[in-house]
Amino acid sequence: MHKMTNLEYSFIIKELTPSLVNKHLRRIRKLDEGVYRLKIGEHEVLCQSGVRIHITRRIEASEQIDKFADKAGKELDNARLLGMKQINSDRIVSFDFDKGSIIFEMFGEGNAILVHDGKIICAQRYEEWSDRKIKVGEEYKPPKPSVAEFDTIKELVQSEKYVIVLLMKLPLGKEYSLEALKRAGIDEKTPGNKLSTQQTAKLEKEIKSIVADAKPIIFFDTHDNKKIVDFSLAKFSMYGALGSRETQTLSEAADEHYSSYEKPNPQREKILKRIEKQLERKKELELEEKIFKEKGDFIYSHYQEIEAALALAKEGKFEELEKKKKAKADKKEKSIELEIGE
Repeated sequence: MHKMTNLEYSFIIKELTPSLVNKHLRRIRKLDEGVYRLKIGEHEVLCQSGVRIHITRRIEASEQIDKFADKAGKELDNARLLGMKQINSDRIVSFDFDKGSIIFEMFGEGNAILVHDGKIICAQRYEEWSDRKIKVGEEYKPPKPSVAEFDTIKELVQSEKYVIVLLMKLPLGKEYSLEALKRAGIDEKTPGNKLSTQQTAKLEKEIKSIVADAKPIIFFDTHDNKKIVDFSLAKFSMYGALGSRETQTLSEAADEHYSSYEKPNPQREKILKRIEKQLERKKELELEEKIFKEKGDFIYSHYQEIEAALALAKEGKFEELEKKKKAKADKKEKSIELEIGE
């Protein structure tokens, strides 16, 4: 599944800001594990930890209970969105309301953190590292900046590491870095310090071009009912065999892409397993019913013989019972075994 990159978060913030700023938070709901839907004004914003943030038109019902969504909903009830920002050019997006902030850390497995006056109120998950803690009452500190600016490319490539490894320090994303290298005609495994001045200049130009010309694009398989394969902000060379089309917004591209995934619903899976077990049990009961019915029909068809045997047993005439009915009587157990012909 496509995980949105630094560049895409930067783009989506610019895209959403005009529509969401100064609007009020109407509600926040949990759709699935780590998946939240915020209604800001009239827009539904879907935030999936570690994966994506965008406006969605596909509304899913949710009855799941989540402490984070419940706490954030109460603390930020009807709060006005003052702004959105990307922290340290990283995959960290902050929704800043007049009553506090919801910060989505989108790297790794992701996290959703409610912050008020710089202090953590609650979080989707609590974590701890040597240099920071995601814990109630702690001051919120983002990870140390790990990305470089676009104008530091010349300094960035002064290393013997592969150039693709070095470019991963830019706020782009691997696919965009690979596309820039492809356009510049540079092999991704070229050591950075082996690039010529001309190659470095060409690479810098292509990177800046990708950023400046960023526009939402959907890629689809022309041979498979136009099945959506991916989306991006650049025409990727690696998707040359696929069809493509531009969309009005990145939200539209992302919404189409993610909705094409048939994600299993845990509750649905549980219900289906339960139904499967119930059907198996139903078959067992039907078989038992058939056997019992056959036994019942057999007993009914020999009702008179059985009645006569029981009458002799009640009268204590066991010898007569054994002789006439070919039965075996167990006085101790007070039972008889009767042989009945077909």
